[in-house]
Amino acid sequence: MHHLIQKVSLLLLTCPVMVVGQTVKGNYSPLPLKDLSSFESSGANWSVQGNVSILPAGVAKVKTQSGEGVLLGNAGTALTTKLKASDMRLYVEFNVSPGAEGNLVLPGGQKVRISDSSKQQGAAGAATSGYVGQFPTQNAAKAPGLWQTIELSYDASVPNLANSARLNTLALNGVTVLETVYLPNSKATGDGQPISFEVTKGSIAFRNIGYQLLASRKPLALANLNYKVYSDKWDSKEYSKIDHEGKSAILTQEVTNGMREFHLVYEGDLDVSEAGEYIFTTIYSGPVLSLDVDGKSVLATGESTSQETHTGSVNLSQGKHQFKIHYSRFPWRQPALGLRVEKAGIRPYDLHVLSSLPEPEPKPYISVTPEMRPEMVRSFILLDGEKYKRTHCISVGSPDGWNYTVDLNRGALIQAWRGKFADVTEMWYERGEPQLLFPAGLKVHVSGRSSLAVLEDTNKAWPDSSNINFLGYKINAQGYPVFRYAIGSATVNDQLTSGGSSLSRTFTVEGNVSGPLYSLLASGKQIVEIEKGLYQVDDRYYVQTDKKVKVIIRPVGEVKELILPVSGTTSYSMFW
Repeated sequence: MHHLIQKVSLLLLTCPVMVVGQTVKGNYSPLPLKDLSSFESSGANWSVQGNVSILPAGVAKVKTQSGEGVLLGNAGTALTTKLKASDMRLYVEFNVSPGAEGNLVLPGGQKVRISDSSKQQGAAGAATSGYVGQFPTQNAAKAPGLWQTIELSYDASVPNLANSARLNTLALNGVTVLETVYLPNSKATGDGQPISFEVTKGSIAFRNIGYQLLASRKPLALANLNYKVYSDKWDSKEYSKIDHEGKSAILTQEVTNGMREFHLVYEGDLDVSEAGEYIFTTIYSGPVLSLDVDGKSVLATGESTSQETHTGSVNLSQGKHQFKIHYSRFPWRQPALGLRVEKAGIRPYDLHVLSSLPEPEPKPYISVTPEMRPEMVRSFILLDGEKYKRTHCISVGSPDGWNYTVDLNRGALIQAWRGKFADVTEMWYERGEPQLLFPAGLKVHVSGRSSLAVLEDTNKAWPDSSNINFLGYKINAQGYPVFRYAIGSATVNDQLTSGGSSLSRTFTVEGNVSGPLYSLLASGKQIVEIEKGLYQVDDRYYVQTDKKVKVIIRPVGEVKELILPVSGTTSYSMFW
């Protein structure tokens, strides 16, 4: 098996990873990409492919494979959809060649910048991906060769503001970089206008293009509302002391009549005039809010201190459906209960009355920004998909925007990100009970497991927590921590620093290790060596190693792992 893996890796040395078009996200309607029939007459610079592969640097030509699902554009004439839209949501995945530039042209003619801006230094500007008449709040672009996403919400007209459009939100790779941007629009919006794709330099590939044309109708309504108010303590797991009950024509927490502690339960019907997938959003302040439909849980969430939002979806047939809401209030905060609903092609609308969701108390955004030297913050970290917080973590931010978090208990690099450093609001605002730090930039998940392990056999499973003892850290001349771990009788120094265009990591081994020592560099569904010493991990990030080092790509169940032999002084770097 090991020899087979080596042969496959050699076969891929000169061929970057091939990427296949997939299905469109969520409840978006797909723009078909079987051929160019979804567009008006196109120039020779546009084609539909099955796969594309792009190297992160250099002048190599984009490689293609015949098929469908990927729209490839080279510099030249714009490509315009037959689809016409006005108010809409748009989701697009794209992949740029090195140095590429282009635009998404919205129905009002406004242009959203798409470019190879991942290596831009300093603040975001007009050349940064996501620019649309206003500079993005940060540069959240990925490196060429990695698929990226743009998701936006757009109104082609604004009530009481003639010749104007509004970009409600724009997220690049999951990072919100613009909100509530008013734009000039002189085009008629009644019948809608097309969307266009434009490449002005290099090559840009698009796939999974999805849209929602937003109508203002309301196909779901609440009916036959009954409520019960219980006087049990706000944090009681069970409630049974009924204070009062009744019927209501509206959904509101005001039926509690100002009680400081309560559990409020609503039951009633959902009148559904259009079958389909409905997304419910709860907005509340309190310890708990749950929503059940037809006896099945759609949402069951915990503490919300400042009217945070939580979403859940359910497929509903036409007709009546039973629902139940359970809400409890924090005694020290004003009550707030809101429920919002949306569906493909339908503008989100509220099911609660306005007075049920008062203006929230102002909550500051508290951040840490490295300026002249790196910054370090100790905190708890809660990784996506994990139930429990990691309690012994340190996050390090660099002035040039390469940041990371290390789990000191495991000696694990668990996440890294580029851009703004840290959102510490949940640590330093009021009591800061969650003690959670959140990355403020473009994040990649690295691994939840120890970065170092002794493996007598390279086919041996990587341990969840290696035999590592944290010995502390020292600060180097540049201000970065150098972590020290004991592995048996040996000591390993672990240093992560920003190289300007990448995050570099160096291990230095002192003493004798009990067996062959390895570092887990990556785990993913696809790990491919696209050039000698350069590896692509899914569409998340690249790993660069010394070309002379024998790195191993090995299958582990449904995923692959990239492991690196460690001895003496061993280095590698990451970028995205």
